[in-house]
Amino acid sequence: MKKVMIAASCALLLFAQGAFAQAVQEAKEAKKEMKAEKKMNKAREKRQDVNDRSRIEVPMVSDDKTKLAEARKKEEKAVKKAMKSDAKDVKAKAKAVTKKADRVDD
Repeated sequence: MKKVMIAASCALLLFAQGAFAQAVQEAKEAKKEMKAEKKMNKAREKRQDVNDRSRIEVPMVSDDKTKLAEARKKEEKAVKKAMKSDAKDVKAKAKAVTKKADRVDD
C-alpha cells in the first residue's frame, strides 16, 4: 500500500512539473512578445521625433541622421525579440506535443 501511494505521489509530482514547465515557457514567450512591442513603439517614437522639427538641434546627438540610426537599431532589436518570442512559442508547443506523446507510450 505504501509503495502504491509513493508511486502515485511521484507520478503526480512529475505531471505537475510538466504542466509548470509548460506554463513557464508560455510566460517567457509572452514576456518576449511584450519586449518586442515595446521596442517597436520606441522605434516609432524615434522616427516621429525625426519628423518633428520643433526641437533644439544638438549636433551628433539630436540630428536626423542619428535619430534615424537609433530608430533602425531599435527596430532590428524588436525584430530579434519577436523572433525569440516565436521560438519560445514553438518550444512550448513542442514540449506539449512531447508530453502528450510520452503519456501515450506510458
